[in-house]
Amino acid sequence: MRHRCLSCSPGPNQVIDYERGVVHVPRTFRGPPQSMHGGAAAGMVACIGDAHLAEPTVRFNVRLHGPPPLLTDLPLVIQLDENGQRLGFEIGLPGATVLSGWAATHADEPVVPAGIVAALGARATLGAEAQQRFDAHVEEEDQEFSECFGCGTANEAGLHLRTRPIDDHHAWIDWSPEAHWHDGELLGTLPAIAALDCTSAFPLKHLGMMTQDETTLLGTYDGQIHRRPPVMTDDSYRIVTTPRERSGRKIYADIGLFSPDGEVFITGRATWIVLTA
Repeated sequence: MRHRCLSCSPGPNQVIDYERGVVHVPRTFRGPPQSMHGGAAAGMVACIGDAHLAEPTVRFNVRLHGPPPLLTDLPLVIQLDENGQRLGFEIGLPGATVLSGWAATHADEPVVPAGIVAALGARATLGAEAQQRFDAHVEEEDQEFSECFGCGTANEAGLHLRTRPIDDHHAWIDWSPEAHWHDGELLGTLPAIAALDCTSAFPLKHLGMMTQDETTLLGTYDGQIHRRPPVMTDDSYRIVTTPRERSGRKIYADIGLFSPDGEVFITGRATWIVLTA
């Protein structure tokens, strides 16, 4: 079944113009100042796969080589294999690639190990102790990212998602997307994947992976679509994340989008690059 892509449909949120062969990022999808949100970029990759592969995207990867600028026509180059099962892509001006990666119709191995997925899904609905930890957390506003599509409170069209710790290893948030992110009876692919970006970085300091004078930027994102998330009218999605490890300046974090009873829709592994303030 093919899915309409919100990011390439004409309108204020259009990112991909296949007829012109360009990506043009509106301010809605801002991450850091003047550049694209990494999660929106990952969601866009899945949409590119949906548009060109023989079957819907199951696995995808995006690497950020540099800050993808806003409001700029960026050439999109796609290389599709002969069976239509996998494609590679590059986005950027000649000699200045800002995004690259791939999308595929199958997963040779899971992005997130099954045991970690099960542990995340088991926390989709909070127990009393986890709910108390969540409610007690107070997060300070970060003015630099106040307009971020994923977590910024000043982006009216944004997702406004800020995970909070629920124990010493996991963080959580529930999410009820606004109707304009619905794609018929499904949640739009781009927002569904974009929701799993900032949410994996937000708790890193509180879970002991970073110091207070450090910050992060997304380096790469690997994702897997287990099932296209249906629109939920009676309940919310649940986002659960845990950092896997830190190696020097790289932090690897696992994250998933779940139903309230722990059914997995999308999982991802983010590689965060640590910067010193």
